[in-house]
Amino acid sequence: MKLQYQALLATVFLACLVGSQSSLASQDEQPNLLVIMTDDQGRWSLGEYDNRILTPNIDYLAKNGVRFDQAISPTPVCSAARASFFTGRAASQHGVHDFLSDADSDDNAWLKDETLMSEVLSNNGYRVGLFGKWHTTTEGWKPQRGFDRWLTYDERSTDWINQYLHSGTVHFSQDGVATSHTGVQAHFLSEQAVKFIDETSEQPFAAFINFVEPHFPFAGLPERLVSLYRPIARDIAAAGDASSLETSSAIAPDVRDHVEKMAQYLAAVSLVDEQVGRLLDALMGRSMLGNTLIVFTSDHGHLTGQYGLYGKGNATIPQNLYQASIDIPLIIFGPPHMVVPGQIRNEYVNLYDIYPTVLDVLNDESMQSYDGPGKSLTPLLRGERLTRFRDFQFAEMGNARMVHNGRWKLVRYYQQSADELPKEYWFDLAHPLGERQPVPPPSAGQQVQLIEALNHFFETYEVEKHAGRRIWDLPKHNAMEPWRRR
Repeated sequence: MKLQYQALLATVFLACLVGSQSSLASQDEQPNLLVIMTDDQGRWSLGEYDNRILTPNIDYLAKNGVRFDQAISPTPVCSAARASFFTGRAASQHGVHDFLSDADSDDNAWLKDETLMSEVLSNNGYRVGLFGKWHTTTEGWKPQRGFDRWLTYDERSTDWINQYLHSGTVHFSQDGVATSHTGVQAHFLSEQAVKFIDETSEQPFAAFINFVEPHFPFAGLPERLVSLYRPIARDIAAAGDASSLETSSAIAPDVRDHVEKMAQYLAAVSLVDEQVGRLLDALMGRSMLGNTLIVFTSDHGHLTGQYGLYGKGNATIPQNLYQASIDIPLIIFGPPHMVVPGQIRNEYVNLYDIYPTVLDVLNDESMQSYDGPGKSLTPLLRGERLTRFRDFQFAEMGNARMVHNGRWKLVRYYQQSADELPKEYWFDLAHPLGERQPVPPPSAGQQVQLIEALNHFFETYEVEKHAGRRIWDLPKHNAMEPWRRR
């Protein structure tokens, strides 16, 4: 009897072992890629950083993957940041410096000379799908290069704000054909992504699920979630703050609305978290989770009452490069031979690093000719200890450029007249008041170090015809460009 019991245990053990191994990736097998990108999500708005915020599924990815605590956006506005994500290049290389408006843009061929990440994946045998926000070029209803599935928004028959409705009827372009959906938008996008994953194919998939949450409007989120945050909204970020920069709105935000705005914003974050759980379950149930590289991130950060502002880089005049505007969540989860779980990395990383990381994972030959400022994150994912990765962080928006070393931060604004010197402002990131006011410059040595780093970075990477320091000579993005409103 004892022998029979032992034999039964051995049989069960072997069955479990075979089952678990079938869900793990072979080191020679191309992994699937799932990118989940939110819209306007500050790094601060995750349960990993504040346990009052309910994001258990994203927290699961962080605890079982790699959490990057110093990740930033290269440009704190959606079209520019997404262009950098899909090209691996800075705004002063690809030329998109602000959000793109179909009605007010001077150009309909943005990124025409760039190689998109979707093209790289397609050329490497992937079937590639986009679900949700594109907003990286104009006329976004038209399917873009490298994508096999295209589900994004259609502005031809509705106002631009329709795409941001969290619930109600939203108008889409599905592979270029107009369609609509009524319900909770985030649910629809995750369901469509799962259908794409389920398509019968020998090819690995690459799915980009780009939620509009937690972007404005701060309304229309499920009440079951909003009600959780109203009692604690003030404790997370209180109303009534201020800074040295003027709001770009004609009417200052009403502090009486702050609790509701914050509650709706955080409800949107939790709504996305539920979709992350839905996607993880879909992969697990199909034995795909062990062979899928998952990236969770956002296009840029967001001021949700911090400094008395709501928005990102264009929340102020002139545009700001506040840390709250550029700091983003970045979490990467994947097969054990690619991602050592449980890491918290503090290297300076940037949204455009995902592009060369994908090239590296694919062993794509274009990695040899890649000329963007991004660096592959694969050594960090593998748990390597690097003595040097980056010494500085850089960001830009139009005529504004930024460098910081973790303590001292320089923001430079180029002027329209070539005869005028740029205006420069210094910030101490360790100051108890944060970036509410500029501070006197640091020591002469620190100034030289940061100024030289800023100059060297842009001398290395900017393309003259796209350089933000001459933004007034570039095609107009929209009617609200902050550098034309001063």
